[in-house]
Amino acid sequence: MNYEYIIPAEKLLIKESTLFFNDSVSKFIFDKMDNAITPDSKVKVDVNSINLSFSSTDEQGSSIFRDFLSEKIVVREAKVDKLFESYLYEDTWVKIDWEIQEKTMKIGKYTCKKAIGIFRGRTYVAWFTEEIPLPYGPWKLYGLPGLILQAEDAEKMFKATFKRINYPTGCEHSDLGSPTAVEIKTLKEHVEFRDNIHDYVFKKMQSRLPRHLANNMQQIKKPNDGRKYRDEKIFEWEK
Repeated sequence: MNYEYIIPAEKLLIKESTLFFNDSVSKFIFDKMDNAITPDSKVKVDVNSINLSFSSTDEQGSSIFRDFLSEKIVVREAKVDKLFESYLYEDTWVKIDWEIQEKTMKIGKYTCKKAIGIFRGRTYVAWFTEEIPLPYGPWKLYGLPGLILQAEDAEKMFKATFKRINYPTGCEHSDLGSPTAVEIKTLKEHVEFRDNIHDYVFKKMQSRLPRHLANNMQQIKKPNDGRKYRDEKIFEWEK
């Protein structure tokens, strides 16, 4: 199944994504390269500043893998050019308490019901269809009595929009395999990395620039917006 996937960010980020699934496993994939060529980081230097642009993509892409029999969720973060290697972390199987509404809507050929749920600091409106009675959905959204075809958060910063589906899926085993990566982190290590990404990028840039440029680099003031532009704003141990 394919979605147009908009993630929380200061600038609009639209990603093509695919949800693979069978009767017990789902795997949501985005940031996957169509061609096995990794774009290089680009550094532009002028008199007053040093700017770096980079992309987060590789051959496997970023993914959320769920095994519903063992209640195991493994998340893969794609490689960021030559700055950071890909990594995996095992997430917590957090139940989303959905409130199913009476309202319905047609999405494609499917009749969908509305549901509202809160997950890690964001409130989501999801539309699911019982015509495909599987508890899967885009990103980390799951747990309804039917496949989630569309979802949006209350702040309108996250959105997954149905594009097309092949059902029954006929997924090959390779589509649904547990992801692999260069590094392993814990969930808390992943959160710490994301919380301090500006510091990590600055240090990595310094290490890759000529010494005379690195010594003159000054880190710009970090934004004071907390996790405003994050898909997960609060975690279980922080409550």
